[in-house]
Amino acid sequence: MAPSSDPRRPLRAALAALAVGALALSLTACATGTAGGSASDAASDDVYRLPITDPGSEIDPLTVADYNAQIISGLVTEPLISLDAAGDLNPRLATDWSASDDGLTWTVTLRDGAVFNDDTPVTSADVVATFQAITAEDSQSPGRSAFDGILDSVAADGDEAVVFTLVRPFSDFPLLLTGTNTGILPADYEPGTWLDNPVGAGQFLLEDYTVGKGATYVKNPKYWNADAIELDGVELKVYGDTQATLLAFQAGEIDRIGLTSDVAATVDASKYNTISSGYNKIDGIFLDVTAAPFDDPTAREALAWAIDRQGLVDDVYQGNADIADDVTFFPDYDPQPAGLEQREQDLDKVADLLDGRTLSFTITTDNQLFGEVLQQQLNAVPGFDVDLDVLTGEQYYAEGDDTPWLTAGVTVTNWAKRVPSQYVSLIYAADSSWNASHYANPELEDLTAQFDATTDPDERQQLADRIAEIQWTDLPVIVPAFSKAQSLQDKRVKGEFAGALDFYTGYDFSGISIED
Repeated sequence: MAPSSDPRRPLRAALAALAVGALALSLTACATGTAGGSASDAASDDVYRLPITDPGSEIDPLTVADYNAQIISGLVTEPLISLDAAGDLNPRLATDWSASDDGLTWTVTLRDGAVFNDDTPVTSADVVATFQAITAEDSQSPGRSAFDGILDSVAADGDEAVVFTLVRPFSDFPLLLTGTNTGILPADYEPGTWLDNPVGAGQFLLEDYTVGKGATYVKNPKYWNADAIELDGVELKVYGDTQATLLAFQAGEIDRIGLTSDVAATVDASKYNTISSGYNKIDGIFLDVTAAPFDDPTAREALAWAIDRQGLVDDVYQGNADIADDVTFFPDYDPQPAGLEQREQDLDKVADLLDGRTLSFTITTDNQLFGEVLQQQLNAVPGFDVDLDVLTGEQYYAEGDDTPWLTAGVTVTNWAKRVPSQYVSLIYAADSSWNASHYANPELEDLTAQFDATTDPDERQQLADRIAEIQWTDLPVIVPAFSKAQSLQDKRVKGEFAGALDFYTGYDFSGISIED
């Protein structure tokens, strides 16, 4: 299953103040009158069945951060643009987008005839209201972080176009429109009311939701691309733990399961289809560059050369990742940095860099498997004495000035896929509140601003090379691998998903069918 949020996925901390009510309700024939079928429809054979865990958060499209809550609302809502597994942009509620000559405005043309599931048309006013809610000063939306320092304002240009005015030129701006919480909602939507009236312009209608059990959906006949939706519906089933999910998959109760190490060790994969849905995250190793031992650049470099990256790919990601080289340019992003030496474990270099020293430190994370494998690797290398502190997600992302994921000396934190410059603004920039390494480099930030501002391919390549060289050399964050989304799927499911079932793909079910 895809990771839980937007990447920054550590936005659980930012959302801790949200009221998490006991949502003991069941939705049937919602107030909008949009429930287009009965419970018996959702139980038919042409229904795709997915496992989830209880969201543990309020289910509102504007504020959901947890994967499980996101998919509950994301099957009903529709973004302007989505990404596919190859990293290409696909039109959804938007059909065209273009920048002004100075790069400071982007005009997005809306799809003619798209309607919400209450029959009201999707207009520019709805898009404006949605993005104003996401980016408002008091917004608790995880999506806000993607637009901080980039988006200045959004305004309608008639009913069928929207103009986004930027603080600075940002050539990758359309990619931000695929982010978390960007499903379009009606202009009069009242935050916190979505479960009472699950409105959206997406592929499915929420027919029933019961806390602790799951949700059922039926096809939305008014969806703009309804002809491409071959399923009768989707069913989300709540399971309490990974073992229960695994047993349900083996029993044929669900159609998909994430290919984790536990699943790989238990399930005969030949009985299922293995599906890979493109890159979805990095697990960054963040080093506090202001405190010993990693205030010394040679210590950071020794750690980078001590890691067995292929071992991480094999043991943590079950082979479903590409070795990375400590830069934030995903392999499907263009341009790709050139001129760097690919790091792999080199014990001679480690010995030279340590020069007889022993680096003693603790890895703090909520990712137990990654932490254990990394600790074992490093403790097998002369000159390393590494402890491990595995916390729950709630502990790791706890609120307050001493929250572990931002204050511990060495942390492992997963971040969802973003464009390279977003990583710079969020985890490398001196003034970022999520800069767990406490790193600062004005040159890196200046080069990134130049990179964002230009669309010239040669200039972008040169800037990408320089940005990557600084990341590779300074090493406030070690990026050992680019993870891919991979799952096992029941062979009764036919068709190929456009990408991972996650927010950035818009949970695209077009072309998927069931054949028993």
